[in-house]
Amino acid sequence: MGGGGARRSTRERGSGHAPRILVLDGLRLLAALSVVLFHYLAGSGTIPWQRTAVELFPTLHRVAEFGWLGVVFFFMISGFVICMSGWGKSLQQFWQGRILRLFPLYWVAVVLSSAAARLGPQTPGEPRVTVGQMFTNLTMLHEPLGVASIDNVYWTLWIELRFYLVFSLVVLLGTTHRRIANFCWLWALGSVLAPASGIALLDQLLVPRWAPFFIAGIAFYLVRRAGRVEGETLGILALSWLLMQHHLRAIMEGEGHGINWKVCLTAITAMYLLMGLIALGKLDWIQWRWLPVAGAISYPLYLVHQSLGVRVIWRWNEQWGAWPTLLGVIGGVVLIAWLLHRLVERPLTRLLRRMMQPTTPASA
Repeated sequence: MGGGGARRSTRERGSGHAPRILVLDGLRLLAALSVVLFHYLAGSGTIPWQRTAVELFPTLHRVAEFGWLGVVFFFMISGFVICMSGWGKSLQQFWQGRILRLFPLYWVAVVLSSAAARLGPQTPGEPRVTVGQMFTNLTMLHEPLGVASIDNVYWTLWIELRFYLVFSLVVLLGTTHRRIANFCWLWALGSVLAPASGIALLDQLLVPRWAPFFIAGIAFYLVRRAGRVEGETLGILALSWLLMQHHLRAIMEGEGHGINWKVCLTAITAMYLLMGLIALGKLDWIQWRWLPVAGAISYPLYLVHQSLGVRVIWRWNEQWGAWPTLLGVIGGVVLIAWLLHRLVERPLTRLLRRMMQPTTPASA
């Protein structure tokens, strides 16, 4: 299936380095923007608007209710990208790459969100952020430590960290098609058995509700490397889809998404099909120059849009009007995300990379 994909796969194996897939950058930004719309418009209450979002945006509100699915797509893309970037790496290289990608922007976002919470406009019922809470959030381990997130979006980062921890096993053993396929089968089975085991640590590590999305992303990268859909990989994808649809109602209920299950299932199935096209190289023709920038700003946009944007909406939407406020705030947080990428992430990542490089002992 897809001769062009097979030729691409041969080049990737020969070079030892997978080329950047630009369409994934654009999809990252779309996923981030869908989460932005969800947080700004999906609530039926007044926050962040003095009037309800249903009243102000009757049509867009109905679309924004499904914006949380951007998180699902993030996890699927993450499985694909982490498998791709971790292939052939040592455990040290793998974790250095993850730390450099996640933490510099996250640290800045925690400080910005804490400052906004303490100094900016306060939304009704908002708890006060303490300095100790900010310091604990900087570890990204605040959730298992029992400390509340300064920004609600941080819950997904703890899930990502657990995925990295589990995937570290296959990186430690060495990444081969066979080992990663076995890893997918074992993780899928473990995620089924973990809730019934009564072992809280196992349930925490294997993240049963979200595991199918990461497993699907990993399997799609195996398709990408092979250049075709093989029988075993198709089986992994089918199992991940079946587990996903089983967990979907619980995810929707747990996250408070009282919307149509069939629509959500259809949307996620469309994500599977889209990732399949990417895995087979059918969308490699998309090479727009702005896509790398889109991918770069998706993470800072995700981190700061809620803590900063909701406050601005709450404070000024009555003076500015609904649509000017919404469009202005979205444009503003996109600009802030770009500035964070250019002025913070780049120099801070370079600094941390230099600090992580092993020092060569002076010769005697």
